[in-house]
Amino acid sequence: MAKSVKREFSLETLESFSGGLNLRADQFNLAKNESPDLLNVMVDPRGGIKQRDGIDRRNETPLTTDIKGLWGYHTQNGANAIIANHGTILSYSTTGNFTTFPAGISLRTDGSRCYGITMNDVAYGVSYDKPSFKWDGTNGADLASPNWAADPSDSAVSGMPQAQYIEFWNNFCWVANVYEDSTGKKSRIRWSQANNPEKWRESDYIDIDIGERGGQITGLAPFGDRLVVFKDNGVYIITGFDSDSFQVSTVTTDVGMIALSSPAIAPNRVYFWDSETGVWSYDRDSIIYHFDSIKPAIEDGTVKFNMAPQMAFGNNLLFVSLDWPISSVDERRTLILDPTINSPVGAWVITDIDAGAMFTYRPPGSKPQVFAACVANTGSLICLEDENKRVTDRYTGTTEKHISSYFTTRWVTGRNPIVNKRWGKPRMITLATATLTLPVEVFKNYDKAQSSLDFNVSITGRTGDSLWGTAKWNNTDPASGFEAVWTGIPNDLIADIKRLPTLGTATSVSMKVFGPTTNNTWEINALAFTYVPRRMR
Repeated sequence: MAKSVKREFSLETLESFSGGLNLRADQFNLAKNESPDLLNVMVDPRGGIKQRDGIDRRNETPLTTDIKGLWGYHTQNGANAIIANHGTILSYSTTGNFTTFPAGISLRTDGSRCYGITMNDVAYGVSYDKPSFKWDGTNGADLASPNWAADPSDSAVSGMPQAQYIEFWNNFCWVANVYEDSTGKKSRIRWSQANNPEKWRESDYIDIDIGERGGQITGLAPFGDRLVVFKDNGVYIITGFDSDSFQVSTVTTDVGMIALSSPAIAPNRVYFWDSETGVWSYDRDSIIYHFDSIKPAIEDGTVKFNMAPQMAFGNNLLFVSLDWPISSVDERRTLILDPTINSPVGAWVITDIDAGAMFTYRPPGSKPQVFAACVANTGSLICLEDENKRVTDRYTGTTEKHISSYFTTRWVTGRNPIVNKRWGKPRMITLATATLTLPVEVFKNYDKAQSSLDFNVSITGRTGDSLWGTAKWNNTDPASGFEAVWTGIPNDLIADIKRLPTLGTATSVSMKVFGPTTNNTWEINALAFTYVPRRMR
């Protein structure tokens, strides 16, 4: 009589989720550290995933119209403010609520976007079809277009050209996609006199690639020793130090930046959104593609362009807001790229943060912060990097919004994606700082239409205050030989290993873990799946 052989369990572990989101169709071929579906979680470079921190509004009282453009105002004397254009007017915020600009600046076209800079303690702004303007923190005024016809000697003339884009680089003010002589010169870029944004010469301009690829200038980005100029079908750089030496070089004519978007400047690269393919960057030597794992959302029409995608870079993260309809309803989604993971390509996650126009606020001597104008929450300006470790979102007033979050594993198949297996009790290593419940759905056999098994993971919160190291117990005399001292470890190091229910028989399994319905943060550091392969027949 043949002896029965006991078949040992095999083990497959998911110890890292740092690959982030990957929307490619062949989901069972994802890398072990990637996810086909997640929301409102961040990936840690060391491997774990956790719920994102909550956002907070800057202005408790919302503006009455949508914010279209944002930039910062900073002076040598320490004055700082965020400037916003909304509706037909401009407003500024020094700490919280906005104050309307004083009279003297023409009304903007409703729905148009302003771009701006600070130079010589004065804020300057442009919005293409209206006069350029300035504001010194107290008074504002329009700046007339330079009247070069009245001075044919090509000397510097007062004013500022009308334009769509403006930047400060190399001690010059630059404007691009200009409107002059009652005509749009959409490939033209102009520069002011050195250190004087209100003096311009007629001959100080360059028309970039009018005859080759056409298109228009769509953005500017100062980047060290060069000014990056974007067109909708190309990327160019301007180098030099004055009117006699400024010259244009072509980086690429294969991709460009969508109009009315916003390039994001990082220490070692400039990110931009190409209308056909998504996020690219330029690092002084070449251009790099970052959107391969998310590109299916463009190809299948999920990503819409009712509003141009917006970008900003801060705290080593790239934030990208875009139209991402949910159940046929237009909504904004904010994608976040961590470029330190799988550098330089990075890893993506997606959030439901309501964000339109973005910019990085950099008061001198302070940590940069990324701010975004809301779309659904009209008139609210939010900080995307609130340092208070919030567990809820606050868009308006004192209203707290629950953060709904989840994470889905790739298909776990063991050593063979075809062979049937008997799956045992998985293990989950999770954060245990608060008492909460994580709902879990299990899918089987590459079928995501409906879950095959649902259960809850109950976690009992603990703290680290009862560990040896700092607090005296019962005896307050340090000289006493009986003094007991207590300490605490950081709460974010307190983990728990949970044993989950048996998963049953399947060729493959995928687990979707939801965040709690209570306002608590949660985290998963690893998952382990046990299984016994079945014989093929």
